[in-house]
Amino acid sequence: MNLDAVSLALAQISFTIKTLSKNNFKSSVAEISNLISEYGFEAERHLYRTLLTYIDLQSIEENSSTLKRSENIHLNYLQQEISSLISKPNFVTLICYAFDTTITQKSFKIPSPSNGFLTLLCKLLKLNYAQELVFVLALQNSIHTDIQILVHEHIQKRLPEFIQTIIEFDYGLKETGLTDLSVEALQSLLIQIRQYVSNESSIIKVEQYEQLLNLLRKEYPIERIGNNNLLILLPILYPSNISNDLTSAQILSDSNNLSTSVWQMDGILSEVILEMGYDFTSSIEHCRNALVHFGLQELKPSTIARILSSMIKTHSGLTENTPIYVNKTKKYFCKNSLEDSNGVEMITNNDKNSSQTWNVDTFVIAINDLVPTVNWKDVVKEFDHPGFLVRDRQALILLVTALRRALPTEQYIDLLYGRWNNVEGQLSWLAQAIRYPDVFCFGDHPAHPVLIDCLKHPLDDTKETWTWRSLNLIECLLRIADTGLYPIVLEIFKHGIQRSGELIFLGLLQLHTVWTTLKQELLHLIIPTFLANSPNANPLLNYMWNSQHHTTALRTTLLTALADWYNRSNDNEQQQRLSRVLEIVQDLKALPILLAAQPITFILDLACLASRRGYLKLDKWLSDKLREHQDLFIQTTVQYLRKKAPQLLQLPSKDDTNYKQIANIETINILLTVLQLALASITNLELIQEIQTMISAAKILNNVPSTRPEPFHSTLTHPFTPSPTNGL
Repeated sequence: MNLDAVSLALAQISFTIKTLSKNNFKSSVAEISNLISEYGFEAERHLYRTLLTYIDLQSIEENSSTLKRSENIHLNYLQQEISSLISKPNFVTLICYAFDTTITQKSFKIPSPSNGFLTLLCKLLKLNYAQELVFVLALQNSIHTDIQILVHEHIQKRLPEFIQTIIEFDYGLKETGLTDLSVEALQSLLIQIRQYVSNESSIIKVEQYEQLLNLLRKEYPIERIGNNNLLILLPILYPSNISNDLTSAQILSDSNNLSTSVWQMDGILSEVILEMGYDFTSSIEHCRNALVHFGLQELKPSTIARILSSMIKTHSGLTENTPIYVNKTKKYFCKNSLEDSNGVEMITNNDKNSSQTWNVDTFVIAINDLVPTVNWKDVVKEFDHPGFLVRDRQALILLVTALRRALPTEQYIDLLYGRWNNVEGQLSWLAQAIRYPDVFCFGDHPAHPVLIDCLKHPLDDTKETWTWRSLNLIECLLRIADTGLYPIVLEIFKHGIQRSGELIFLGLLQLHTVWTTLKQELLHLIIPTFLANSPNANPLLNYMWNSQHHTTALRTTLLTALADWYNRSNDNEQQQRLSRVLEIVQDLKALPILLAAQPITFILDLACLASRRGYLKLDKWLSDKLREHQDLFIQTTVQYLRKKAPQLLQLPSKDDTNYKQIANIETINILLTVLQLALASITNLELIQEIQTMISAAKILNNVPSTRPEPFHSTLTHPFTPSPTNGL
C-alpha cells in the first residue's frame, strides 16, 4: 500500500458517495466496504467525514419537521452505519475527526441559536437513548469549544433523565437500549456516567448510580460475567468480587472444625482475614499464629495471591475488627481476650492504637517463615484471577511493598508484561504504575529499552518520562487494547503523550512486528504535538520516514497526519502550518510523493506554495493533474479559488477601486489559465458560468488602476495559453 493507492481509494470513496442513489445504493455500499477493508483507518474515517458533508445539518435546526429524511440517501447511509460505528473501539476518534474537519473546513456550521441541536441530530440519526449518550459523550473530545459546550448542556439535561427512566420503569434497560450496546460501549458509558456521580457538580446521585448497577447485575449475573467477552464489566458491576459460597459469618461460627481444604477454597480465607481487620498484620508473630490456627502450614500461591489481592483493595476503611473464636488450649494470638458462656476464648482488639492499614511486610515475612520454599513468582502468576484490581496509589504502594519484600523485580516483571486472562486487573496495575512512577517506574526495571540515539536534544530526565522507556510496556498496552479495552488504553497513552510523546513515538516505531489500529491512531495523535516547536521534530520524522518496517504504511500515516494538521488549523494559522509542512517534506525529500497524490485542497495549496518557493513548475504540474484527474481536479481548483479569492465570485465595477487585494495574484492567474483550458471538457453549465465569472473578474482586477505601491501584474489580459513561468 502506498500513498497514491490510498489517495485513489479516498477519491473513489468521495466519488461513490457523490453519485450515491437508490438504484446503486447496495453496490456502492459494498464497494466502499471493500475499500475500507483494504485500506483501513484512512478510508474509514474519510467515509464518515465525507458523509457528514452531504448531510444538511443546518436544516435540522431550521426546519426539522419537514425535512424529507427518507429521500436523503446520504442520511440513510449514515443511519445504517451509525450503530456499528458506535461499537468500534476507535469510535471517538472517527466521529470527532468527522466533525472537527468539517467544522474547520466550514462544510458544517453549528446553527445559532443551537438549543436542542444535538437532540435533533440524534433523532435524525435514529439513535436510541443509550446510543445518543455514547454518541454525544464522544463529541466532548472535539477540538472545537462550541461542540464541547453543546455536549455539556446536552449531558446536563439528558443524563439524569436517562438514569431516571431506567430505574423507574420495569423495562427501563430495554427501553433505553442500554443492554443492546456492545459490551465495550456499555463499559465505556458506565465509566463516563460514574464521573458524573463522583465529581463536585454531580448530576447523578450515588443512590441512583447504585440502582442502575443493581439492575445491570440482574441482567449480567456474576456467572455470566465469567464469559471472556464480558469480563471487562466485572470491576464495574462486581468490584469486590465477594465469594457467594460461604458467608464470613458462617466461616467464623465454627472455625476450628474447618479442614485445610475448606480454608483454601479460592477467596474464602481472604474474606476471613478482612473480617479480622488490619490487626491480622499487627506483628509477625500475630500474623503467623493466625495462619497456623487456620491450618495453612502448606500455603498455596493461589491463596497467598488472593489474600494480597484483598489487602490492596481494602487498604483503608476497615474500622472494626471481628472476633475470631479459638479453643482455650490454642491461644495463638490475642491482645484482649474474654470467654463466652461455652468456655471458648474470644479474641478481640479494642486497642485505640490499632493499625490503620495492612502491614504487607509483616505478612510476607510470616509467609516466608511458615513456607520457606514458597515460589513468589507463582504467587505473581496467581494475581491473574478475576478479583485482582489495583484501584489507586495506596493499593499500588501496598502491592509493590509486598513484592519488594518477596522477590527482586527482575524476577517477575516479565509476568506483568505477559498475557493475562484478567486483562482488566493487569491493566489496572499498569495504569497505576504509569500514573505514579515515583512508586513503581517501568524505566527502572529490566526491559527492552526504547532507543533514543536519533534524538539531537535530550529528553526530560524525570520518572514520568522514563517510565515509557520500556518497549515491553508499550507492546503490552497495544495488545491489551485489542481485548475490548481500546478506549481505556487510548486514554492511558494520551496521558503519557503529554509528558513523553517523543519517547512513546519512538517506541511505537520500534515495535517492528506490531501494526494495529491503535498504533496508527497514536502516531496520528503524537505527530502534531511536536511539529510546531520541538527541536527533535525533524530527527523523529526522518526516523519514521526511513523505517525499514511497515515503510509504506508509516509514510502514508505521516503524510496524512501532516495534511490533518493543516486541515485542522484556522484561517489565521493555516499558511504558517502549510509553510512548516513544506519545510518538513522538503527535508524528507517527500514533496514529489505528496504532490503525486489526489488533488485535494491541501495538495493544491502545498503545490502553490512550493511554486512560490521555486520548488515546482506550477503550470506544468497543473496541466498534468488536469489530464490525470479531469473532473476531480477542476472541482478541487474551483473550491480552492472560492476560499482563497472570494473577490472573483462576482464581477467588480471597472471604476471601483475599493476592492480587497487578492493574495498571491500570479499564482491565482495560473490556476485560472488552466481552468480556462479545461472549459471545453466541462458539461456542468453552472460550473462553466462560475469559472467564466472568475476569469472575467480577474481580468478586471488585474487592469484596475491602483494607488497601492505594488500593483497587480496581469497575465489575464491576453488569451489564455499555458504559461512558461512557474508562478514566481
